[in-house]
Amino acid sequence: MTPETESGAGRAGPLAGLRIVEISAFVAAPLATMTLAQLGAEVIRIDPPEGGLDYRRWPLAPSGTSLYWSMLNRGKRSVILDPRSAAGREAVADLICADGDRDGGIFVSNLPLRGALAPEALLARRPDCIVVTLDGSPDGASAIDYTVHAACGAALMTGPAETEAPVNNAVPYWDIICGRTLSTGLLAAVLERARTGRGQHVALSLSDIAMESMANLGILAEAELSGAARPRDGNWVYGAFGRDFCARCGRRFMVAVVTEKQWQALVAATGLAGDVARIETARGRTLETDVARYEARHAIGDALQGWAAEQTLAEVAAAFEGTAVCWSPYRSTAEMLAEDPRAGPGNPIFEAVAHPGIGPVLTPGAPFRMGNHPGLSARTAPALGAETEAVLHPESGPER
Repeated sequence: MTPETESGAGRAGPLAGLRIVEISAFVAAPLATMTLAQLGAEVIRIDPPEGGLDYRRWPLAPSGTSLYWSMLNRGKRSVILDPRSAAGREAVADLICADGDRDGGIFVSNLPLRGALAPEALLARRPDCIVVTLDGSPDGASAIDYTVHAACGAALMTGPAETEAPVNNAVPYWDIICGRTLSTGLLAAVLERARTGRGQHVALSLSDIAMESMANLGILAEAELSGAARPRDGNWVYGAFGRDFCARCGRRFMVAVVTEKQWQALVAATGLAGDVARIETARGRTLETDVARYEARHAIGDALQGWAAEQTLAEVAAAFEGTAVCWSPYRSTAEMLAEDPRAGPGNPIFEAVAHPGIGPVLTPGAPFRMGNHPGLSARTAPALGAETEAVLHPESGPER
């Protein structure tokens, strides 16, 4: 890897020197490469002259610039080439397979690839090439976050118990998980290449991420062994004590108990020891385990709601301050920015960064706290095509 410098291929971070070319759209693939760019990799994003499929996707800044596209492509170098033409595909392949680029030869895409950009063509040209592709489903069917959410059962586990309609996520969590997984697969291939000199095609499907995640949490096995789906149960935490509660001022807050320390702190902070004793006597068992608290959740919840109804949210916060109680008020995104220091300048991962067409907005750097790389600062979004000349013709002048 090259030494850390301020910008370009030698930018600071543990992945400094790694060179990745991408042709991508939407969330998962751009998020994967942005994650690697935040860690110092040089990521070259290829788009046609008018921008890619998501170049103008909402939300938008007042100028009309896509906040979505800008935030998902921070720290990348934007190059205009048109991969829809044979000549454009050849030019991109030349960039990917550049001779002597020991830490390059890496290509990421979630779009259909053919001709010079087909994985087999790239590997034939450069055997140590790493080609990472993402599709919707391994059977070739189209899929996006909202359809895999519908398919995996999560939408019928979410929402109030009396609701019959499915409830979608407002945030595309499957795409986010998929993007982080894609970056892990890419780095695994890079490590194997360093040991063996061999490249490979790494393929990933969004639907597999959703199904695998449900299996990893035991939800798939639960359905397989019981023959029944887990029912929706509002905001109750499954298998432990937790729920939302309403304070006297009307603000709602969430409490979750997953350790004995948290339970003891909640009972002490709310003064509910007498109520807990009565529940234990009525049930003939202590509430010292997750299972016991889950089975008694409605009685515990009624007692805690009685306490909450007599407090304002500020009084709830004062009661829980400095304790092991695990809780949070519910907030809109505007309230989060106004109230939570973790979502602003008080959190060192954030800084105000001016992006093209947007101006200065709070922007996160890499979320890792790495001993060798303190302060992995926030990167700016690229302007479409701004680095075309510098990337394609580096001999014509200093790297910008």
